[in-house]
Amino acid sequence: MDALSLDQFAVFVTVADTGSFSAAARRLNRVQSAITYTIARLEDQVQVALFDRSGYRPVPTPAGTALLPQARRILAELDAFRSQAAGLSRGLEAELSIVIETMAPMALAVEMLAALRRRYPSVRTRVLVETLGAASGAVIGGAADIGILTAFASDSPALVRVPVGEISLVPVAAPAHPLARAGRPLETGDLRDHLQLVLTDRSEQTAGRDHGVAATSTWRIADLGAKHALLLAGVGWGSMPAHMVAGDLTAGRLVELAVRSWDGAAGPPRLPLVAARRADAAAGPAGRWFMDELERRSPASRAANPP
Repeated sequence: MDALSLDQFAVFVTVADTGSFSAAARRLNRVQSAITYTIARLEDQVQVALFDRSGYRPVPTPAGTALLPQARRILAELDAFRSQAAGLSRGLEAELSIVIETMAPMALAVEMLAALRRRYPSVRTRVLVETLGAASGAVIGGAADIGILTAFASDSPALVRVPVGEISLVPVAAPAHPLARAGRPLETGDLRDHLQLVLTDRSEQTAGRDHGVAATSTWRIADLGAKHALLLAGVGWGSMPAHMVAGDLTAGRLVELAVRSWDGAAGPPRLPLVAARRADAAAGPAGRWFMDELERRSPASRAANPP
C-alpha cells in the first residue's frame, strides 16, 4: 500500500471514465500495455480486482466502484493543491474573509460570491453576517478582509470605501395592528404613540446613532430575523428592508404603513451600501477584484456605463 502513486489513481479514473484500456491509453498518450500494467499493479497492491475483464469492455467491479470516488477525491485535492500553490506564487491570497451586512440584499452577495468562486477557485472564502457597526467592526478589527456595509455604520478613516447600492426601507406592521388599520396617511405623532421595533447594534461602532426611530417606546433587537418574526406577530411596528418583506406584503402578512412624512422627508430612510476594506492593509488580487466588481455592478456604475 505504501507504494501507491498518484499516477495509478489517474490511470484508474481514466479507464473508468473512458470505458476501455485503449481509450485511456489514447487520452493519457501512452501505450495500452502501460495502462494494463498500471491497473494490474494497482490491483495487486490493494488486493482486490478493480475491473471485470470478462466482457468486451472492462467494467468496474463492486470493489472498483467503491474505491473510485476516493481516487477522484485524491486527484481533486491534488488539483486544488497545485492551483493554490500557483496562486500563492503569484501573490494570490490563500483565504479571503468577507462580512455582509444583515440587511443587504442577499441576492447581491450570492451573485458576487459565486463569481468569486468561478474566478479564484483556489481561494478559501469565509463569510460572516453581522449587523451595522458589528459588520464594519469586523473589517476594522481585521476579522474580515472586505465588508458589504451600510455607509453610516462604516464612516471611519480606517476604511477605504466604494458605493455599491442602497437598501430601501419600508415601514410595516401586521394587518391587525392599529397603525395598519388607521385608514389614512399617518403622521409622525401616530407613529410616536405605538411600540417601534428597532434593529440595534451589538458593537459600540454606532452607539447613540439612531436612524428612522420615531416612537417614544422602542424595543431594541439585535437580530433582524427576530425583528421580522415580532412584526409578523403584531408586537409592534418597524422598518424592514423592502426586499426582505416583499413576499409578506404581497401575501398580506404585513401591511406597508402610509407615512406622510419621515423626519421631514417624503419617505423612510434609504441606507447607502458600500464595499470597504482597511486602509492600512493592502488587498490581494482576489480582494481587489471583489471590491472592483462590486463597484462595477453597482446601480450608479451601470447607469453611467450602460451596456
